[in-house]
Amino acid sequence: MKNLKEYSLTNLRMIGVEQVTNAKSGHPGMVMSAAPLVHELYLNHFNAVPSNPKWINRDRLILSAGHGSALLYSLLHIAGFNIKKSDLMKFRTLDSLTPGHPESHLTDGVDASTGPLGQGFAMAVGSAMAEKHLAAKYNKPGLPLFDHHTYVICGDGDLQEGIVSETMQIAGLQKLEKLIVLYDSNDVQLDTKVNKVQKIDLKKWCEAQNWNYIFVKDGFNLESVDKAIADAKKSNKPTLVECKTIIGFGHEKQGTPAMHGAPFSEEAVQSLREKFNYKEEPFTVNVDVKKMWEENFNKRGETAFEKWSKIELEYKEKFSKEYKEIFEHKTVKVDEFKELKHSNKEATRTSSGKVLKKLQELTGNMLGGCADLSSATKAQGFMGEFNSETPTGNNILFGVREFGMAAITNGIQEHGGLKAFDSTFLVFSDYMRNAIRLGAIAKLPAMHILTHDSIAVGFDGPTHEPVEHLASLRAMPNLFNFRPADMNETIGSYVAAYNLTENPSTLIFCRQDLKQLEGSSAESVAKGGYIVYETKGKKPDLIFISTGSEVELTIETAKLMETEKKSVRVVSMPCVELFESQDVKYQESILPVKHDKYIVVEAGSSFGWHKFTGRNGLMITVNTFGKSADGAIVLADYGFEPSKIVSRIKNWK
Repeated sequence: MKNLKEYSLTNLRMIGVEQVTNAKSGHPGMVMSAAPLVHELYLNHFNAVPSNPKWINRDRLILSAGHGSALLYSLLHIAGFNIKKSDLMKFRTLDSLTPGHPESHLTDGVDASTGPLGQGFAMAVGSAMAEKHLAAKYNKPGLPLFDHHTYVICGDGDLQEGIVSETMQIAGLQKLEKLIVLYDSNDVQLDTKVNKVQKIDLKKWCEAQNWNYIFVKDGFNLESVDKAIADAKKSNKPTLVECKTIIGFGHEKQGTPAMHGAPFSEEAVQSLREKFNYKEEPFTVNVDVKKMWEENFNKRGETAFEKWSKIELEYKEKFSKEYKEIFEHKTVKVDEFKELKHSNKEATRTSSGKVLKKLQELTGNMLGGCADLSSATKAQGFMGEFNSETPTGNNILFGVREFGMAAITNGIQEHGGLKAFDSTFLVFSDYMRNAIRLGAIAKLPAMHILTHDSIAVGFDGPTHEPVEHLASLRAMPNLFNFRPADMNETIGSYVAAYNLTENPSTLIFCRQDLKQLEGSSAESVAKGGYIVYETKGKKPDLIFISTGSEVELTIETAKLMETEKKSVRVVSMPCVELFESQDVKYQESILPVKHDKYIVVEAGSSFGWHKFTGRNGLMITVNTFGKSADGAIVLADYGFEPSKIVSRIKNWK
């Protein structure tokens, strides 16, 4: 074949377009514009092994513009990953390996779940941070376990998202030289031409943030794209490569917004076949093209993996402790935290700091930080600052960038070899929410530490006092939320959260000092909810359900009700999701279905609690915004005092 590489590019494009047309749904414009970028990257530079798709030192390709998934699936099919012709034909159909946007836990070769624009870019920053940290901490002379690159495919929409500005600044500060962004610069987005909504000097923008910038005038010139990637790999900074392309290339409406999200008709696909002199059957890789890929991408990847496997074997023999930290993450146990000291009265955020520090010492594999609030949240990496000069440190200074922080945390967790965490105030979890959600979809067990968890924050007023946030987080599928009542429950919460393998978690702590409870149990947190206090020898007249800082108050109230000749039970519910995962017999032993006198005490929204209490349950909760005053005064004003709760119970019918 006269020009095999160009025909290979056409093959890649056409299989992508065929998926979209066959599904009658998708985004073919990007398939045609960005194909040269992924073609040259994979064919000439990328190290990966389809037979071992989770190889930890593979290069990563994160499709931040996740709507271009048909292009990624076409690429992975040609490259020999486990995406068959039948999978391509099932694009965007129920339970397929080729969903509308890439999902890393479903499809081999997909290095991050993407779709919400900008988040893939941010996760790539996390991946590059993970590589830099692991390489600095664990590589030994002659034994480079970690030396891979992280690549991103992004579009105009990605760069317009605020999260890209947040994380681009961090990447530049950290000099993440193995991060390379390939920008499909086609001047068009869904509603309009890009120049109607964005006018920046991209070169100056990159340079101002300590990024290297490379411009490719003709993004369809394969040699130019190849050279740009090669030059980017030589940089001592992260690099953005802007490649000028044409959206919907080859279509009669190329270069217009109509090309973004509408499938090409059968007639348009036939026209492309004629224009490109394309002879293959639908969803078919040309024999010569396949051979070229095998001799380049596949051979290079297999050679790199074989070399690395020898390094891994020698490393395992010589540095077994370090090897286990990376590859054999330990299961932590409650007993390992028993010697931690605490005050008789201590805020759970303070307890959290102590437990988190111990957890880092026990595991050696944690990387994370805080959005400029570590002095308040008590959460940070305790083994030195992570930066371009000391990448062995495990404390990332995220600055005031909550959304970017959460997405970077996802990227670190997705990379492997580390347990990622971050921290801010609970009220600012709204900034993080979309990244937490994407982590839940992708089954990334990152840990989000959130403090200042109720109207007890006080003086800062309603803007800083969470009300609906607990209910909102509990509503999110696959997310486990922990709100412990004291040091014991804090230990149990961290142990349970760290040991999760497919669920992200939030760990939610209070600002005000609390007593250490006599009946609390670190071990019982694993059940989600348990009896922390009850009247001995009697069936309860009243069953209280409470969490976090209100458990102490609830026990005091229950004891007052005992003086009113009422038998009581107080259930501490540090994790609703864990409780609901227990068998029916256990749940019934704690919260009997037929019991009709349930009282919930929680300084947050009542939303969600009626599933335990029934419609007649008494809610000592907060369903309006908070106020600015001393925290204790605010709590009292909202009825969170034993005597006021007793009065509510007496008037309850």
